[in-house]
Amino acid sequence: MEIIAERRLEVQYPDGALVPVCIRVGRPMAHPKRDYVCPVQAEGLRLWQGPKDFVGVDSFQALTLGLRFLYEMLSTEVERGAVLYWERTKQPLDLMNLFSLQNHLGSGG
Repeated sequence: MEIIAERRLEVQYPDGALVPVCIRVGRPMAHPKRDYVCPVQAEGLRLWQGPKDFVGVDSFQALTLGLRFLYEMLSTEVERGAVLYWERTKQPLDLMNLFSLQNHLGSGG
């Protein structure tokens, strides 16, 4: 997998364990038997580790599906009682801010 994006964070599970987590997104690639695939991976999550390929009609859709899956896996961990923290600052991490484009884009159109 050629990694194009990576995020490191920490997850505190309901049993008190504080675990380093790394989520990765690979470069979407054309696939000879499918349209495009985008690999994603997680290390440290209890629910899922990966890697897993997501298939889309083009590279954009494959990438979007992979990112959505990572969001859903982290969201499910939170629903089960886990707390997410930024790796560097140890501050609580809001999952919506991690995956949201709001307030991160410039004012240009």
